[in-house]
Amino acid sequence: MSLNYRQQHQLRLIEAGLVRSDPQLAGMLGMFGRLSAGQDMPTWEQVPARRDRLRQAAALLVAAITIVTAAISLLLRAVPALLTAAAERCRARLPAPKRDRAAVTGCRPVGAQASGQDRHTGRNNQSRDEQ
Repeated sequence: MSLNYRQQHQLRLIEAGLVRSDPQLAGMLGMFGRLSAGQDMPTWEQVPARRDRLRQAAALLVAAITIVTAAISLLLRAVPALLTAAAERCRARLPAPKRDRAAVTGCRPVGAQASGQDRHTGRNNQSRDEQ
């Protein structure tokens, strides 16, 4: 591991502060450093190089874009099929009497609101006083 002068200086200051504040801990860390000096760091503890991190980020970005594209494609295929099925369902119902057609099929008759019919029940909106 290569550090520049400023980083080495910061580490020396930290070491000096540690020796002053807790000499026993500084001794244990020193012993650990001497015992593990010849060993390689395990791969799962190593920080990947900048180029590797950029490569990983690019791969994740490509994967995310692929998933989003697939989801949008699936949605664009499903919506027209659902709309067609719903329209065919409304057309395929047997005609009920004109006043109850909306309640039976779930499809609002053409001009229901213009003729004074309630769009939920298919009945006239006139109050009992007006009849």
